[in-house]
Amino acid sequence: MHLILVRHGESLGNAAGVLQGRLDYALSDLGVRQAELTAARLADSGATRVLSSPLTRASATAAFIASSLNLDLQLEPDLAEYDIGEGAGLTITEVRAKYPEALAARTAGRRFLFPREEGRDQFHLRLRRALEHLQELEGTTIAVAHGGVISAFCHIVIGLDLNRPGAFQVGNCSITEIIRDRAGRLVLRQHNDMCHLEGLETTVDRG
Repeated sequence: MHLILVRHGESLGNAAGVLQGRLDYALSDLGVRQAELTAARLADSGATRVLSSPLTRASATAAFIASSLNLDLQLEPDLAEYDIGEGAGLTITEVRAKYPEALAARTAGRRFLFPREEGRDQFHLRLRRALEHLQELEGTTIAVAHGGVISAFCHIVIGLDLNRPGAFQVGNCSITEIIRDRAGRLVLRQHNDMCHLEGLETTVDRG
C-alpha cells in the first residue's frame, strides 16, 4: 500500500483569508498553477487511481493529476474537509466580532464549537473509516483532500492525540506519503513536500 496525499491548490477562500469548511470555493489562479505543477510532479508516480474530496478546490486539483496519469477521477465523500458550520465564510476578525467566546475558549485552552459544526469526534470517526478503506487498496493511490484531513491522517499514523493542534502543517498542493512496512504497520514516509512548486508555496490553512 502506497498512499500519496495531496492538499488542494490555493482556493479563492484561502486567498480571501476566510474559514472555508464545506463552502465550495474554486481554485485561485495561483491554485491552478500549483495544481499543474503537482500533476507534472506525479505524472510518473505509477499511481493506479486518483481519489478526491468532492469539494471543488480538491476535485479541480485532482482533475489535473488524473489527466496527467490518464486515469478516471473518483470522488470520496469521506475525504471532505471538516464542517465548521456557521463559522464557514468568516475571517478571523469576523469570528472575533460575531463569536467573542471563541477567542476566550482558545485562550483558556478549550475548543469552541460553532453552531451546526460537525464535531471533532464525528470527524475523527469519519477519517479513521476513510483511512481503513484506503489501506485496503492495492498499489499506489493518490488522494486529494484538505489540510485538516491530511493532518488528521498523520496524527492517526503516528499515534498522536487527534485533538492536539498544530503538529502537522499542510501547504497547498504539498505531498504527504504513507506506506505500509514489512510488519504491516503504517509509516509516514514524507510530509508537506512542496519542492515541486517552484517558489509558489502557500501554507495558510483555515479549513
